[in-house]
Amino acid sequence: MQQTPINMEKTNSASQVMSINTAKRLEGIGEYYFSQKLREIETLNKAGKQIINLGIGSPDLPPHPSVIAQLQSQASLPNTHAYQNYKGCAQLRTAISDWYKKWYGVSVDADTEVLPLIGSKEGIMHICMTY
Repeated sequence: MQQTPINMEKTNSASQVMSINTAKRLEGIGEYYFSQKLREIETLNKAGKQIINLGIGSPDLPPHPSVIAQLQSQASLPNTHAYQNYKGCAQLRTAISDWYKKWYGVSVDADTEVLPLIGSKEGIMHICMTY
């Protein structure tokens, strides 16, 4: 297990160093894959290559004005300023389950097999921690 030195400031201005053990699950975590790829793309571009980065999506057009209006309308409601349930709202999970059924013919249980995430990195992290 790796130990990380940490400086602990004392009230008398003296400094004491102590070691804290890091969690074992951190031993298998390396550099984030896409940060390495982005660095490789940057190096290739600096070398005169013209690499098109398809790794990170970034919209090139703003949302339709009706979407912006709906967001503004919903944001002004007094009951919309709280954290969502960890599992996300049931309506969204059901819509995701219905979409999988329609497009892939796969049945997934909205309550036990659908978990909306804040991004793919969160999902990758959870998968890694599972195994």
